[in-house]
Amino acid sequence: MTSIAICQSFRWLLALVTTLILLNCLQADETKPATTESTTEREAVVKALQPLATLVGEWKGVSQPKRGSNAGAWSEKAAATWKFEDSTSLVLTFESDKLYRTAVFGLADDGKSTQLTLSKLNGDPIVLSRTAAEEDAKDKFVGWTFASSSDSQPQIRATIRIISNIRCTLLFEERTGEKSAWRRVTEIGMTRAGERLADANAGERQCIVTGGLGTIKVTHEGKTYYVCCEGCKQAFDADPAGTVEAYHERLKEAAENKSK
Repeated sequence: MTSIAICQSFRWLLALVTTLILLNCLQADETKPATTESTTEREAVVKALQPLATLVGEWKGVSQPKRGSNAGAWSEKAAATWKFEDSTSLVLTFESDKLYRTAVFGLADDGKSTQLTLSKLNGDPIVLSRTAAEEDAKDKFVGWTFASSSDSQPQIRATIRIISNIRCTLLFEERTGEKSAWRRVTEIGMTRAGERLADANAGERQCIVTGGLGTIKVTHEGKTYYVCCEGCKQAFDADPAGTVEAYHERLKEAAENKSK
């Protein structure tokens, strides 16, 4: 074989090796887990929405436009799950579509303010900002109130109350002006569908991603953890090591706060 042929063969082999290395690097980039930055962002939202984590799961109940009356009432079913695709949020989806299709809890663009976005099958989403919060950790009671902009017509107000692990209510109201009285649109009283975990197991079966009630097993390095929904399972699978680290940081912070 001439020296020219040997050089050409060597160049071809070098090009092939270089191509294979580049392909391997690209594949590694596609499969590498979520970055620490995305995990940190997720943790910030989850921490802000932690009081609502109990909502994850399936619910059933009755929506009553008139208090204490079955006139115009309808049966309602809803399911709540965490979503992490574009941004972290807690999504409550209603089955009936009679009033709203979804109620999405998340953070505003400032990364600090809590907001609620209500969506119907048709029409633009309605964004509400949190205006009041009442929480009692001992009794596991949470009451958050959200309202749309005062110049929206009509102005919408929504109040969610988590009474216990198995009971919650959603009150929707509206008014036509700042000086007008709020008018009840409907209130949905819901009970958790199925059997809930015993309180004694709540600490053991805590969702490693959000701190809610863990119902789905996941494992990492031979250890078993729990997540509360498919959204959290996907987040865990994307970065198990980072999720476990963030989980232990939350436990450490909670212990420090308790000792103060």
